[in-house]
Amino acid sequence: MSRYSILRFAVILGLLATTAPPARRVAAATALELYGTFHALGVVVSLTAGEDANQNATASLSYRVSGSGAYQTGYPLTRVNATRFAGSLFWLTPGTAYDVTVTFSDPDGGALSGATVSGTGATRAEIALPAPTSTYIVSSSGTGSACTTATPCALSTALNAAQPGASIQLRGGTYYQGGLSTPRSGSAGAPIVIRSYAGERAIFDGADPAAFTWAAQGGGVYRATVNVADTHLVAANDQRLYPYGSLADLQNLVWGIPGFYVSGTSVYVRLAGDANPAGQTMRVSRFNTAFTVNDQHIAFVDLTFRNYGQGSYAKAIYFDTASDNLVQGSTFFNNDLGIGFKRESGRNVIQDNEFSDTNFMWPWDAVKGGSDLETGGVGFYSPTTGRGNVIRRNIFHDYFDGATTCPEDNGASTNETDFYENEIYNAGDDALSADGACSNVRIWGNVIHNALVGISFAPIYEGPIYAIRNVIYNLDAGNNNYSGMSFKFNSGYSQSGRMYLFHNTVDAVRPNNPGFALRSPGTWQMIVARNNIWAGTGYAIENANTSQPLDFDYDNLYTSGAELAWWGGAHYATLAAFRSGTGLEAHGVSLPAGFTNAAGGDYSLAAGSDMIDKGLAIPGINDGYAGAAPDLGAHEFLPGLTARAYGSDGALTLTWAPTGALPGNATWRIMYTGPTASPPSPVAGLANGARSQTFTGATNYALYTFTVEALVDGAPILSASASAMPTDRALYLPLVRR
Repeated sequence: MSRYSILRFAVILGLLATTAPPARRVAAATALELYGTFHALGVVVSLTAGEDANQNATASLSYRVSGSGAYQTGYPLTRVNATRFAGSLFWLTPGTAYDVTVTFSDPDGGALSGATVSGTGATRAEIALPAPTSTYIVSSSGTGSACTTATPCALSTALNAAQPGASIQLRGGTYYQGGLSTPRSGSAGAPIVIRSYAGERAIFDGADPAAFTWAAQGGGVYRATVNVADTHLVAANDQRLYPYGSLADLQNLVWGIPGFYVSGTSVYVRLAGDANPAGQTMRVSRFNTAFTVNDQHIAFVDLTFRNYGQGSYAKAIYFDTASDNLVQGSTFFNNDLGIGFKRESGRNVIQDNEFSDTNFMWPWDAVKGGSDLETGGVGFYSPTTGRGNVIRRNIFHDYFDGATTCPEDNGASTNETDFYENEIYNAGDDALSADGACSNVRIWGNVIHNALVGISFAPIYEGPIYAIRNVIYNLDAGNNNYSGMSFKFNSGYSQSGRMYLFHNTVDAVRPNNPGFALRSPGTWQMIVARNNIWAGTGYAIENANTSQPLDFDYDNLYTSGAELAWWGGAHYATLAAFRSGTGLEAHGVSLPAGFTNAAGGDYSLAAGSDMIDKGLAIPGINDGYAGAAPDLGAHEFLPGLTARAYGSDGALTLTWAPTGALPGNATWRIMYTGPTASPPSPVAGLANGARSQTFTGATNYALYTFTVEALVDGAPILSASASAMPTDRALYLPLVRR
């Protein structure tokens, strides 16, 4: 399974009602901030100095759809520092207002204890690009100012003319352009859209289209003079060459891989097998960027960006103090960085794109040794103080590091970054580098495979950061001498904040790799783990950094190897021994997971899996689970559904049967096609326990087709169909004598 759907979470993770919060409020100086993204709401409380001098108060969270019904319990807030709590509400509906109350508890019994602070905030409405108010047609050879299908114009002409609401449509072909900028912003509801013409593909290429003369220098090295100095990207047959730091290093291929060296406009290359570059397709980048965006409400749709890598910090699209922009349905290939954010760049959405490179199998030490290519598809420069950036439903592959989520400096606020439903594979180091200043960063529903490291939290300044329902498998990939890690925490930097790991599925797959590992050095406030599956081929879990605090329980620790755990030199063969020696996993299990088809990448739970109903109910994280308790791992097992329909004179009866327990708040909906009967279609709101429905007043000899759906929070989680025909004729079977 390459991707998740947010609907899967929305229907599995229903909400449990609680009583309304108490009416008492804190002093007016205490501030509550609510920051919404599409499916989450950041909750930040700032105290005044001295309100909780010893910092032992806690903050619980409750919420509801604004003005509607009872409050539900959210996951508690995390203390970030002496005067700030931060946390998140998950699985919310886009474009919806929520009432939120934070209730404090202080064992000292001071003025803060029992007090509340409340407010209302809204999630962000889903993106819908409006019909354009004006259209500019562009081609790579366009001239003039008409900008029509009959007479396309140049891109620069369209960019200069486009006002809010405009659609700039690029005819198919290659645009060897770069260093472009957007001259003005669009507006909310009227963005400026730059996109490919329908049914065609526009390609932005940062390489120089000129043909270069390559002269042999001896020893397999060839030299050419190019038109732009200091390129950082040279490719042969679309395979990136390694950027050697000196001509001698290139001549000697000190890293053992083909590469290039550049000095001003002189480019030296040494290809595989010492091939002559004159016989290859050579790409030499001449542009640092395709677009720099300092504006708002700009959309890039269905475009291709490749070969942007001239000079330092090259990237295809650079959002610098740019907010409320969109990149959708586009392809990024062989760029030093696909998309970069800096400064006050917030609420940008990167969705449904493909990012790739060709340095996945470069030697690990070579990349670390001066390549400046630990970049990936999406990255955050320092500082990035903008908030609410969303990176979702993208594919990242064949990078050293796939993507990043945090800058080194996020200013004085939380990030409110969401990274979800992405697929990352073929990563020579970190599939996802969630390192840096990360506060209210949420990572969920991603599928990561064939990487050295799944997700890196090394370090997480401030916190909290959440990793929920991610699937990580086939570790220890790439060209390196290290064992794989599902999550990385070790670093020589300052202390990390609190990190939460809920409902993740890890399967190491490759030999002698742990399901979960803690290496040294590294310090952190706390790592909390619940309801995860840690499946190793070496140890299920290992720890070389036992001085640091952990809160692990209700996880599955399983290995196909000889020993379950290694802990600071101690060996534990069984879960009982591990509990006794570490005090962790009091309610954990050690069982084969029972995946549907792990070899095929399907890590959902098969019927009868021992992971079903083994988890802990965590308000705000896994509400609305099916069965007696939440399941372990990324997927909640959902039963199947069968349906049958029977006809009689002027009537039909529909029966249905789920193969297991449904979430407690599930209801049924029946829809049918055919002449009107009673009750009419649809029939909604049927109780969870209902298993049949009769329809009268039906038309004999007309075919009726029924669809029955199980709904949670209005979204279907199961569906089955059946057909029948009413008839007034009895059916007689012949009597057969034996």
